[in-house]
Amino acid sequence: MTAWTYAPALESTAPANVAPVYRPFVDGAFVDGGGEPLKTLNPATEEVLAEVGTAAPDDVDRAVAAARRAYETTWGPMSGAERAKYLFRIARIVAERARELAVLETLDNGKPIRESRDVDVPTAAAHLFHHAGWADKLE
Repeated sequence: MTAWTYAPALESTAPANVAPVYRPFVDGAFVDGGGEPLKTLNPATEEVLAEVGTAAPDDVDRAVAAARRAYETTWGPMSGAERAKYLFRIARIVAERARELAVLETLDNGKPIRESRDVDVPTAAAHLFHHAGWADKLE
């Protein structure tokens, strides 16, 4: 039986700066989620990429309440032009960090880097730019 060998990946994983642990972000702070932590794996190597904290129902309730409060006090009353500034900034950050995000997407999903780099991340940035362009037209 012939064993398969793989050539090294052309895209370096060096830009992928993965922290060992991620926790839920609720009401402006990282919190210990009440759910069981989840290990994310690179499906190609089964290497653990990170441990992600998960939320229990009461964590979700707090997050929804915080989001509602933020919408009612900050985001909701904000003008479309002001919202557009935030969306444009996020879109620019996604575009600037496209290589890093593509590598992370590939490590997490096991999909070809070409798909992440040439389709997924640019499409996400394009959607953000598109919606930012419409945000200032809101009344």
